[in-house]
Amino acid sequence: MTNKTKKPMPVWAMIITDVVLTAAAIGVFMLFDYVMPQSSGVKGEVIATVDSSAEGSFTLPNAADNSQDDSEPAVTTTAPQAEKATTTLRTEQTNRRNWGNQDTADYRSDQNAISSITNGAITSEELGSASTDNAQVTVYKKSIGEGSNKITYFVADVYVTSASEIKAAFADGEFGKNIKDSVFSMAVENNALFAINGDFYGNSERSIVIRNGIKYRDDVNDADVCVLFTDGTMQTYSPSEYDSDAVIAKGAWQAWNFGPALLDGSGNVLETFNTTKYLNSSNPRSAIGCVSAGHYIFVTVDGRNEGYSKGATLSELAAIMSDEGCMSAFNLDGGKSAMMYFNNSIVNAPDGGGRDLSDIIYIGG
Repeated sequence: MTNKTKKPMPVWAMIITDVVLTAAAIGVFMLFDYVMPQSSGVKGEVIATVDSSAEGSFTLPNAADNSQDDSEPAVTTTAPQAEKATTTLRTEQTNRRNWGNQDTADYRSDQNAISSITNGAITSEELGSASTDNAQVTVYKKSIGEGSNKITYFVADVYVTSASEIKAAFADGEFGKNIKDSVFSMAVENNALFAINGDFYGNSERSIVIRNGIKYRDDVNDADVCVLFTDGTMQTYSPSEYDSDAVIAKGAWQAWNFGPALLDGSGNVLETFNTTKYLNSSNPRSAIGCVSAGHYIFVTVDGRNEGYSKGATLSELAAIMSDEGCMSAFNLDGGKSAMMYFNNSIVNAPDGGGRDLSDIIYIGG
């Protein structure tokens, strides 16, 4: 009887096998880490509530028209007359004071881009308004520039009686990683009058996440933070400025961690932005701004569609927020995430049809 020895695997076959096994392992890891929904199991810690005595502390512009005898708050929606577009020529704004963020790389604001917004002819069309006893939302479609330089954006002018009317919602109602849904679905599920994408917290391992007075995550990264307080004020922070204990003690109602901050708290465009070269370029955008306690501006800029809208640089976005009267403003997630919901539909034209994400900011419900 002769013993047959098994021939060793050729070197080339061993290399291919190792590559295939490595690729499979990486694929499994990527699937689990970046695709499969992962509930964190975190229920969050209640850190702020809006005292009932504070309800109605802000007055709606049409409060007299909203008075109701019914126990359930009525929703009133109005559509504008056709051909409501108007064009306004902005006069030059002077004495702009710039404020620098010391933690950022030197991505300076572009004064020419700012002037093109503040001094340009803006075409505006009212898309409609909706209101309840506690909130009033009016949405406009605006554009500025021509041809390859044209920017088309949507502005929601929002008044509320309390900071608690500025709400946030998670996809599937759950905090966690890779849990995503469309802005439209989240808005419908929460009976929203109006909604905009949030900061896509679920796309980050580290961030500050405070929603509706509940702290879910308190892990400072290298991005700016925007906090809406229970008194209706809004403030932005660089990573080194953010103090969790101080923010919580002041009554943090919402906190978003993306950015950068756009304005200095007095309505002036920042001199520099805490951002990257890519994020500083023209892109679809979403932003939140505060005019005063109880009065907020939400903006979504369409982009990557030459002739309709190129998108906006951070300088252009900051100038738009300043031009809308905001004192402070903050850049939310953008690109394909930039979506605005109103009157039961997405009103803008999201890049690539938009994408599913982890959270929204909404009014109503």
